[in-house]
Amino acid sequence: MRILCLDIGNSRVGVAISDPLKITAQPVMTIELRNKDLFEELDKIFQGYNIEKVVIGYPLSKLHPDQKDEKLKKIDEISEKIESRYNVEIVKWDERFSTKAVERVIDEELNWKRKKKIIDKVAAVYILQGYLDFYNGS
Repeated sequence: MRILCLDIGNSRVGVAISDPLKITAQPVMTIELRNKDLFEELDKIFQGYNIEKVVIGYPLSKLHPDQKDEKLKKIDEISEKIESRYNVEIVKWDERFSTKAVERVIDEELNWKRKKKIIDKVAAVYILQGYLDFYNGS
């Protein structure tokens, strides 16, 4: 059984998955929402892996963590669809600083086009690894 992680953005979704022992996170793909249907891509992932849980990056507001903006409402809607479609547990994991942390780590020599292609899936790895470390008591 594995844990899937989604970093849902406006135009892309970063995807990462745990190893079967739920110790490490690995990047899977970035789904370009203007070119691909999210659920068609998720169908392929769920067919290829035994997924028991989905961790979804949930960017709470720094100043008002109890308020939901349009992005959080969109994530809530997608989360509900995933939960009912695949019958899996959904965990919303605070990921306020994941993209910024990943941007600092990615080699500055990469051009923006290349960074754009990898940053979302690397952010998903960052989010999932944080959850796995918490899950495993590290």
